[in-house]
Amino acid sequence: VNKEKGFQVGIHVDAASGGFIAPFQKDLPEWDFRLSNVLSISSSGHKFGEACCGTGWLVWRQRENLAEHVAISVSYLGGHADSYTLNFSRPATGVYSQMYKFQRLGIEGYTSIMDNMMTVAKYIRDGLKEMKGQDEKTPLFTILDDGDAQCLPVVTAMLNPS
Repeated sequence: VNKEKGFQVGIHVDAASGGFIAPFQKDLPEWDFRLSNVLSISSSGHKFGEACCGTGWLVWRQRENLAEHVAISVSYLGGHADSYTLNFSRPATGVYSQMYKFQRLGIEGYTSIMDNMMTVAKYIRDGLKEMKGQDEKTPLFTILDDGDAQCLPVVTAMLNPS
């Protein structure tokens, strides 16, 4: 649409849950800064990133077009430095623990963790699919999530209404 109409509409990717899953899954469509219109991505490190509660991230492609109340220049120790902050931000404990995990686990470690989570979700999903109702033919549960590939390691099901 941007090319057709001459717009310059940027995209913010709210990857609060999937931001620590998608980078470690194979064959996903591009969703991140590889797309030229993606300007920022947020993710919650405490959900699947193995960081402590309250840890979240907001990453911008570049400083250009950031609102001045988000990216400000501060005078510090006789010089000037950029400060990126949000009101009501939290202590740095989550940042430290997340950085430690990044360095300790690396891409291979996180890939292994995400593969394990997806395997456990598949195991639970398959177990629910095998459960039958009183007639021993009708599935007891209807699976509502997207299945075993390209999704979060989450299983969503409901009792079969029939």
